[in-house]
Amino acid sequence: MNIEFYTTTLWIAVIWPLLLSIPAVHKRLPWPRYLAIIPAVLLTVSPIDASINIPWLLYGTGFAIDGNVRWILGAFVVIWLTTVSITLPSNEKSPFSSTLYLLTLTGSLGALLTTDLVGFFSSTTLMGYSFYGLLNQNADKTQQRAARLYLYFLITADLALFEALLLVAFTTQYFQFEVARQAMSEISSSSVYLYMVLLGFMLKAGIWPFYIWLTATFNSGTRVIALLLIASPITISLLGLLRWLPLRDDIYITGLVMQLLGASAILHSVLKIFTRLIFKQALFKHGMVYFTTAWLLIAFTGLFSLVLGTALLNPALWQQYVYLVYPFIAITSITLTILILVTGKNHRKPESTDDVFVLINKLFHKLKKWHQTTQQLASQLQLTVKSLWNNSGSFVSRQYQQVLNDKNNKSFLTSWKLNITLFLILGLALTWLAI
Repeated sequence: MNIEFYTTTLWIAVIWPLLLSIPAVHKRLPWPRYLAIIPAVLLTVSPIDASINIPWLLYGTGFAIDGNVRWILGAFVVIWLTTVSITLPSNEKSPFSSTLYLLTLTGSLGALLTTDLVGFFSSTTLMGYSFYGLLNQNADKTQQRAARLYLYFLITADLALFEALLLVAFTTQYFQFEVARQAMSEISSSSVYLYMVLLGFMLKAGIWPFYIWLTATFNSGTRVIALLLIASPITISLLGLLRWLPLRDDIYITGLVMQLLGASAILHSVLKIFTRLIFKQALFKHGMVYFTTAWLLIAFTGLFSLVLGTALLNPALWQQYVYLVYPFIAITSITLTILILVTGKNHRKPESTDDVFVLINKLFHKLKKWHQTTQQLASQLQLTVKSLWNNSGSFVSRQYQQVLNDKNNKSFLTSWKLNITLFLILGLALTWLAI
């Protein structure tokens, strides 16, 4: 296959799932979630690096793939195919569910393959809010609370990243990753840009101490949500840090802070897991493996923060070994995925048979109480309506008798010419007001 095929596949990989997300399209196709990932699979297995520019889209965006991106794209494809395979058939037939899945896929692939800041920001925004829609599907109170937390952090992160994007727009007219990073590292306001980028992507990735939404989301949903959480918001946000951050020699304090946060995240995760291992009674209530996986994910993001702090302290060393970060992210994501798959279907332990009988008994009593309350309300409503009917009937009867006794009113009511004239005047007035 020639290079033109792969350059065409680059933008098809993003446009194709976006097209399939339309309900009128994916309802007429079999397995739309599998079909949507086919171009990305072709890009993953092909050894050829390719790029394409689209000057008319988003201030001249483009798409590209190389060896580094292929690591993360391969991990994403594996996680996505696994997620689709374990999705319930009922959800697969739901147009709304398929639309949210495919929009999340579109945003993730767009962020992975784009070559500029505007395309990355637009893709991650689409991915983030589509994932929020998935969190709210058939959600109970716990899942709704987790979704709200994720939404609050997501909005704050997008505001910070949009501010960083505005700083780039005031600095240079080119939004390509390398050009923008180089331009932002040479101006006096680069510190503001650096802090906005760090804040935005740390919130989106759930890096310690912004991990509250991550644990809440991970522990409240199914393993499908857990897998998508790793593949989309976490992995894409870590990739954003790699692509957006400018490296300078005068940000020593920021590097130390990032290292401190990373070490704190790892220590906090180890203490949480060790404490849960000691108190073994909690194993059967919440599920030890899922709890461990959630905190391993926090430890993983903490380790990334530690590595990133080292890069800020020594940019030359970072430029020499940055290529190792991409396979590290991919391998860790796959490892966490395997850990989730071998532990069961859901984060929460299914209820026992005794619990089911208790729930049925409670439901029966609630239905009985509801029936009694409904009967009381119906009887009261019947008496009230009957009383109002009698009162209104007597009132109308009295008024009608009074009108009939008044000859002037009687002639007014029976004057059809006057009634038609008033009706026409009302129509003209309404027409004039509408004009």
